[in-house]
Amino acid sequence: MTDQTIPGALMRAEIAEQPERWLELGAAGVGDAARLVRERGVDAVTFAARGTSDHAAVYGQYLVQTQLGIPAHMATPSMATVYQRDVTSPSTLVVALSQSGRSPDLVETVRSARRSACPTLAITNDPSSPLATGADVHVPIRAGAELSVAATKSYTGELLALYLWVQELLGTPPEVVTARVADVARAGRALHERARGWARRVALELGDADRALVLGRGYGLATAREAALKLTETCAVAASGWSAADAKHGPLAQVVAGTPVFCLRGATVGRESVEALMPDLRARGARLWSTWAAPEAGGDAGPDDLVLPSGVADELVPLLEIIPFQLLALELSLVRGMDPDRPRGLTKVTLTS
Repeated sequence: MTDQTIPGALMRAEIAEQPERWLELGAAGVGDAARLVRERGVDAVTFAARGTSDHAAVYGQYLVQTQLGIPAHMATPSMATVYQRDVTSPSTLVVALSQSGRSPDLVETVRSARRSACPTLAITNDPSSPLATGADVHVPIRAGAELSVAATKSYTGELLALYLWVQELLGTPPEVVTARVADVARAGRALHERARGWARRVALELGDADRALVLGRGYGLATAREAALKLTETCAVAASGWSAADAKHGPLAQVVAGTPVFCLRGATVGRESVEALMPDLRARGARLWSTWAAPEAGGDAGPDDLVLPSGVADELVPLLEIIPFQLLALELSLVRGMDPDRPRGLTKVTLTS
């Protein structure tokens, strides 16, 4: 039983249980979601989400395009709520992601899509929520009750649900998918143990830093944005997550001597783009940390790098690569005398319209 009176106890427990939750997710709703795509002649996907789930949607956008070869876009929920416009087409699948399934603007986006005869899929942690019951198909992430305000296990649950759905569409044999999930869960447990000390050391080094930059590319973009959000919401750090391809278009201007910069190099594709920025970052005086693939993947890991477990495909790396940053947000919040379970001014369910 977690002692909820201890600052950060909920977030710590929820980070740690993620690998076990991945094993429990299963394939509920995934087959129906795949049939919906096939039967309705889907030729494009639009993702609708907010906050942490929006970053899971970024992952989904890359996954659908790289694995299925069809266009994937991000929705603007204000079309349905503020402007009251139905802007989707019958061949577009609308995928709504939400931990609670209760955000009014996402519920209205799904209603708008159905008025346009679009197929709709909801991925939530609550099968009885308005979003889950309002969509054609619901895929539960089965993360269990998430009590800390900072989302952790629901985020990786959304990533894995998207992965399972795409694998179903690809026709990957169930036993192969099961083995991959078991492998990434084992890797997640090992990384959690390895990353705990790293997160504590980095938190102590960051001290009172008031800004941070997180850089990724491809699948790593979702992690960069989610890592930045975790630091912002739990530690009041002005953190931002960017694609390495966009960083020179302005974000690097925030880097001065001592600015913390985190470089995500866990995936093989896109790694070079991140690494190409590192000399410039060092020249600006940035304090660099990075995640890194196992040594057998090639290249050199620095003394401040966190080496990820080997043998994990790029499309599953985001489940692992976010764990160190969840732990870092937890530890830095505690170092600063804050409670990451109850960030100032935030609530678990955000009702946007």
